[in-house]
Amino acid sequence: MDDIKGGFATTAAAMVAILLGSPFNALTAPYVTAMAERSYSYEVVDLIGIAWMILAYPFVFFAARASILAALTAAGVYLAYRFI
Repeated sequence: MDDIKGGFATTAAAMVAILLGSPFNALTAPYVTAMAERSYSYEVVDLIGIAWMILAYPFVFFAARASILAALTAAGVYLAYRFI
């Protein structure tokens, strides 16, 4: 059952990352670049912005996967408790 739960969580998290990765980047990129501008030159700030854009998708993926696995585990415990 863990393989089914993990596979479903990974597939659903991939779909969530595709849908929400870009809005997450759009909402957080100004803050990241503003913080980087305080300490780094313009070229490095551009590199940090590109790296943040690339890293936004794995951030969303792993956060979604963890929350989906937690929800599925909680639902399984609830159903097991309910049927006892």
